[in-house]
Amino acid sequence: MQFNQRLIEILDKVQNYESLTKEDCLHLLNFKETSLEASMIRTVADHLSRQKSENSGVIIGQIGVEVSECEGNCRFCVFGKGHTQFSPRRTTDEEIALKAQEFAGQGDLYGLFLMTMHSYNLDVVLNSVEIVKKNIPDHTQIWVNIGDADIKTWQELKKAGVRGAYHVNRLREGIDTDLSPKVRRSTMEAIVAAGLDLYTCCEPIGPEHSNEEIIDNFFIGIELGCFQHAAMRRIAVPGVPLSVHGQITELRLAQIVAVITLATLNLKSLRYMSVHEPNQAGLLAGANVLTAESGANPRDNNLETSKGRGASMAECRKMLFEAGFTSLRRGDESMVPLNLENLMPTD
Repeated sequence: MQFNQRLIEILDKVQNYESLTKEDCLHLLNFKETSLEASMIRTVADHLSRQKSENSGVIIGQIGVEVSECEGNCRFCVFGKGHTQFSPRRTTDEEIALKAQEFAGQGDLYGLFLMTMHSYNLDVVLNSVEIVKKNIPDHTQIWVNIGDADIKTWQELKKAGVRGAYHVNRLREGIDTDLSPKVRRSTMEAIVAAGLDLYTCCEPIGPEHSNEEIIDNFFIGIELGCFQHAAMRRIAVPGVPLSVHGQITELRLAQIVAVITLATLNLKSLRYMSVHEPNQAGLLAGANVLTAESGANPRDNNLETSKGRGASMAECRKMLFEAGFTSLRRGDESMVPLNLENLMPTD
């Protein structure tokens, strides 16, 4: 059996922790996901990622704080103002406190996101941060997933106890959304300038996106020095405009996860790699982060996603365990064992 020589050269390059070029990444993504070459790419990414993380996994939680018609009008999101079926609703303080306790109750949650629509009330976000602080252990971090903001907003959030923020300049931003790619990137820059950890993602990936588009998109996180990168496929939710294009397979998503993993091995700021939605294929291709979700979810027509598409803490633990991870990281970087004893109370 003869292997692709260019592939071997690239895999040797990453094992020597040399940075990959966009051309290198394009070569890796051009293989069909069912090919032997794609299997090799996933395997090498998995091996090197586990070495880097000491075979530890991370679970992140997310609470959808509010639901409304979103002015971003993303054609892949159930909240877009042109097609949403939801009526406005805000999660109560009591519900936020209970959800935070449920996420963090077993002591192995790395961090908890508070998610709003693109337009948000900063006072509401700050109030939610204060509630969460009172209901999670000190070793669990607090992050936000909100709309565009300037550096003063991020500095205020940091002062309130927020450690990081999720923000993306999405695939075909400004085409499939009503938002500005320049403003999205400017917000990402402001997050970093404010001293917060930047969590980003190549998303939402659909069958119509070219390999070149995907690579240009995930290099934004590399250029800005993200703390965590990720890949997420677009879900074909009924009633959402871009669902007509269908969705890629988890195997194809895993190949993209692997290429991003290999492209970021040499990135000093980066600690972890996520796959979303949670799946086993991604965990065998370089990802070691899963997200459990509660409340509203952009990919779910169920108002409470924990009863729909959203994965639970128990499901995330089990996925990581079955993928062979032997410990879980907490927000202070301490580790707790991941074994059957941890799984039993939550199954």
